[in-house]
Amino acid sequence: MSSSQPPSGERNPLGLDELIAILVAFGTMGAILFWVTGRNPDRLNARNWQFPAVFSQPAVTPASPGILTPESPNSDLRSPATTPVPSKPDVAPVAPLGPILPQTPPVGVIVVPPKPIAPSTPAPAITKPKGDKPKADKPKVGPVIFSDVPDKYWARPFIVALVDRKIFTDFTDSKFRPDEPMTRAELARLIQRMSDDKEPIRKPINFKDVKDKSPVAPAIDHTVTTGYLKGYPNNEFRPDKNIPRVEVIAALASGLSLKPSTKATKTLQLYTDRTKVPKWAVNKVAAATEAGIVVNHPKRALLQPNRTATRAEVAAMIYQAMAKKGQVPAKASEYVVRPLKLSK
Repeated sequence: MSSSQPPSGERNPLGLDELIAILVAFGTMGAILFWVTGRNPDRLNARNWQFPAVFSQPAVTPASPGILTPESPNSDLRSPATTPVPSKPDVAPVAPLGPILPQTPPVGVIVVPPKPIAPSTPAPAITKPKGDKPKADKPKVGPVIFSDVPDKYWARPFIVALVDRKIFTDFTDSKFRPDEPMTRAELARLIQRMSDDKEPIRKPINFKDVKDKSPVAPAIDHTVTTGYLKGYPNNEFRPDKNIPRVEVIAALASGLSLKPSTKATKTLQLYTDRTKVPKWAVNKVAAATEAGIVVNHPKRALLQPNRTATRAEVAAMIYQAMAKKGQVPAKASEYVVRPLKLSK
């Protein structure tokens, strides 16, 4: 029989089973929330959250055959109550949502590009085919420059021409020494170079003052056998003797086989000092004058036959002798003696 008493207004206290169910529900929710925030703490900004131990550890309940306690979703999670939270917790990398853009420097920062490293291996050598070997440039013959022969020097045209043709080769330190005296041996060398193609017309002479091994012996032998120079009495050549101007003129006239076309005395009237010409050389000087070989400086009418010839004077007369032979073109000079047309 049912009771006719109305239900009491007092609430009955919760039973043990109901209390356990509530704790399990809240524990499960807390575990899920902790798992979500641990996966991505930036979304809820829960980096420094600390949860009570009740949410990290399951409640301890007596064994009950009818109620099962759920396991924690992530058994590796540590309890915030027992593990200190680092100031900068490790955050799992999050996959980018879009393409990775290159980093750009802040505005105002000057970026210096890195200097490229030069290769350590040497560059390969460039080889040319054998058929394309470079040819040696031909030496350019330019104006000869001597410190003691200025451009306006009276004998410069003759000196430069003979040096260019290697008639004169005995100069050093860019000096020609135009005013130095000329010896008989030096004249023999010059004559040999200007007339090396001439055939001998005389027999050689063994001069007692010229040794066979002397460096000037071949030149002396050539000038003697070709008729340019002669020796002195007693079988002497006197190679170191300074040669006078008259002997230079007579040697060139003899070697070129020149003969005067008129009386020598009339031709020598060009010279104010004609009386100083030795008798043995009168015809030679007259023939050389007619041929345009005689060169007088500084006065064309002053022959100065017995004065020692200088290197510049010999150069001028050697060049005029080569011009007479047709070896070089004639040069105009105010110091070259031009014969007058005299009646016979």
